[in-house]
Amino acid sequence: MKIREKFAGKSSSHKSQTSDVVIIGAGIIGLAAAYSLSRIGKSVQIIERSKPGVGQSTKTGGGIRLAHGSELNIQLSQLSLDTWLNFEKHFNIDPFYRTTGHLFLTVESESALLSQAALLERMKVDCGLLTKSQISSYWPQLSSTNFLKGLYCNEGGYLDQHRVIKGYVDTVVSNGVKLLTGTQVEGLLKVNERINGVKTSAGEFHAEWTINAAGPHAGEVADLAGCQIPLVSRRHELLVLEESAAVPEKIPWLIDIDRQVHMRPDGSGRALIGGFLGRDEATDPNAYDPDLSEGWSKEVRREASHSFCITDPESSVLRGWSGLYPGTIDYMPVIDETLPGFITAAGFSGTGLMHAPIVGEIVADLTMTTKRHLVDITSLSSTRFTKESQILESTGF
Repeated sequence: MKIREKFAGKSSSHKSQTSDVVIIGAGIIGLAAAYSLSRIGKSVQIIERSKPGVGQSTKTGGGIRLAHGSELNIQLSQLSLDTWLNFEKHFNIDPFYRTTGHLFLTVESESALLSQAALLERMKVDCGLLTKSQISSYWPQLSSTNFLKGLYCNEGGYLDQHRVIKGYVDTVVSNGVKLLTGTQVEGLLKVNERINGVKTSAGEFHAEWTINAAGPHAGEVADLAGCQIPLVSRRHELLVLEESAAVPEKIPWLIDIDRQVHMRPDGSGRALIGGFLGRDEATDPNAYDPDLSEGWSKEVRREASHSFCITDPESSVLRGWSGLYPGTIDYMPVIDETLPGFITAAGFSGTGLMHAPIVGEIVADLTMTTKRHLVDITSLSSTRFTKESQILESTGF
């Protein structure tokens, strides 16, 4: 599908509107940016092609994780954690945050865990390497597993991403942010080589700053600006087992790094299960099937049962879904002023939800004359892909 066709909408006689910032996309990144921008006094207009959060922001497991394989992702998680722990105070809704911690497990990749543990310790993340006997002692339910080594981080867990989206939407609207849904972006406006707004099916929206937070469609928006950013969407799937699976709530989020399958408790005996299962394939965001794959569902239940020895391969599925991890070829996001007046915040490879609070602050900082320099984002520039790239993040699951 061509870009023009993809973003085409009905022509409109609406007169143009002006704000300080226009944001393309009302997913979690766009909403977090709107929140931070409104708090520093910017007038904000969000343009959303559907409804807030219905793209990829709610097609996740709600994970909040400090245990990453890159220093920058750990830092972004650390700087966002306080928002999740105190979300209700700021957004007037309980996100149902549950602390599980994360336990990475391996039979074959002990050196990878040793490297990750050293990085986490250097970043002052509370974690510890565990032997097979220690794993069995702490969690007797795992005593039948074959894992030889584990890396446990007791911080992090999961929340209800739907309630997070509602909290952000209600708050930004009450802060004066204008939210226009069901509106297609047709093009970008430019004056004297500076992007100064968008042309949409509802008219033109002029702004000093335009934020590309379009998730899996951010590459298409970048194309409209004449930028070539190698954004890649990867399909992922998740399922929730029924309560009969009898998964204990006291176990951490389990990640088998060898078989690439993971599982966490979901309350009342339920479990959430997912994993790439060794496959990491690019998917066209305009053509992917949002329904759960029956073949994958059978395979992931079998793999989870083999890895963790808690659930049964035939455990009944309560519900399941697929989504996209909009990412890049090095699994790290793009956050920069890509062109004068045009900021990109996209390609988070599954970390968008957990990092949204600090990303919103970083985006707001980019629009300020006096910058706070919250995080060094030099390595996240869109120009990095002109050089030989390497995988910077290795712990996505």
